Amino acid sequence: MAKDIVQVEIKRIPLDIEASELGMVELTDLAASVEKYMLQLQEEGEIDTLKQALLAALHFAAQAYLQSQNEGGKRKEEESRVDDLIVKLKSSLDNTRK
Repeated sequence: MAKDIVQVEIKRIPLDIEASELGMVELTDLAASVEKYMLQLQEEGEIDTLKQALLAALHFAAQAYLQSQNEGGKRKEEESRVDDLIVKLKSSLDNTRK
């Protein structure tokens, strides 16, 4: 089966990316976000493009990590609420049976 290749450009460097779970629009948007962040670093005085790329990669990896951690926390919170509701429902059912 032929694989979808999406071409994006960051800092005038064309990149061919194999689109597996993301489409062309998403990959293009992500590339634009990376380039924007790299330009912010450049405005702050960071001229080395490789260092900009590494800092951008670390920045976006940290964002993804924090988002996954927050989702895990929300899941635990929701599970706790469900458990509390189950206990209340069981208690209510037990009281009505007496």
